[in-house]
Amino acid sequence: MGFWFCALEGLATLMGSSHDPSAKALAGKWLPHLAGWGISLGCLVFIASQIEFPAVAEALVVFNWPYLAVAVVSLAFGYLFRIVRWYLMLRSAGALVTLQSCAVPFLGSIALNNVLPLRLGDLVRALVFPVAIGLSRVTATGSLLIERLVDLLTLLAVLGVGLAYSGKLDVPPWLPEVTMGLSVFGGLALLMVFLFSGLIASWLESRFASRATAISGRVALLVATLLRSVESMSRLRALLAVFGLSILVWLGEAGLFLSLLHGFGFDAGLSVAVIVMAIATLSTLVPSSPGYVGPFHLAAYAAITMLGGTPEQAAGFAVLSHLSLWVPTTLAGTLCMAIKPKIFKGLRAKAAVLN
Repeated sequence: MGFWFCALEGLATLMGSSHDPSAKALAGKWLPHLAGWGISLGCLVFIASQIEFPAVAEALVVFNWPYLAVAVVSLAFGYLFRIVRWYLMLRSAGALVTLQSCAVPFLGSIALNNVLPLRLGDLVRALVFPVAIGLSRVTATGSLLIERLVDLLTLLAVLGVGLAYSGKLDVPPWLPEVTMGLSVFGGLALLMVFLFSGLIASWLESRFASRATAISGRVALLVATLLRSVESMSRLRALLAVFGLSILVWLGEAGLFLSLLHGFGFDAGLSVAVIVMAIATLSTLVPSSPGYVGPFHLAAYAAITMLGGTPEQAAGFAVLSHLSLWVPTTLAGTLCMAIKPKIFKGLRAKAAVLN
């Protein structure tokens, strides 16, 4: 696995290009990582205080394991639609990419997200992998921005609808209203960005063209270029395709949670699976150790207890659902990077310049 060491060494060089040995600089560098590990540990300690470990093992023993295979297949379909969605966004921006060339950097970035802190896999997909597939970094960043925003709004919307119409979870009555309100507000804000990205870009270009050498001018013009990329991906036909594929993406992932729920013996429908999926997935926004350990487990644990499961069932579900998501995507991404190590050539080139 030499490519892992090469990639991590280059990434470390890229991130640490300014070497400041002061205690303040070192503290600022490590504080986010230590905070993430602390949050992860706190979540796991809380769950451990609520359960009996032999009972958790028993819950896993009685799990109906064929459902795990169904879960992984459903996850695979979801990720297929994720790759197709990214491919269509890039094509709508004029990028000359193929579906196959998109698969390797996409899955590779997911694997890196699973093992590196602070979602550094996203940074690599936006700034490093594009060099290998002939894609501009601005286009890659714009597509990633749209992808994340659309996914966030989709999750909030399905969570709000699911909480409002599912009577199986014991939740505060205000929660569905707040969730739906956030999704509507976020949707309107995203729509404004899509509609006016070109106008904002034009204003920034005219306002800062004379100051292109200043830091403020360079930043403004970079934002304008990013907005131009977003504009090209925000045409009606492209947006309809993105939102349609996003539904298929999350249906695939919901299928994983539905399969695991049935494997643990819960009489749950798709609406309940969507709620559990949304709660667990949104928890990954919380800073944590690599792999979203801790917050994901606590969110899944809370969702199953709201469903009426025992603490031990909830803990077993949390562990198995996390592994069902983490192991296949990490293996798939690692295999892609091992087969196509040239996708790191942008990182090597950048590291060479910094050195």
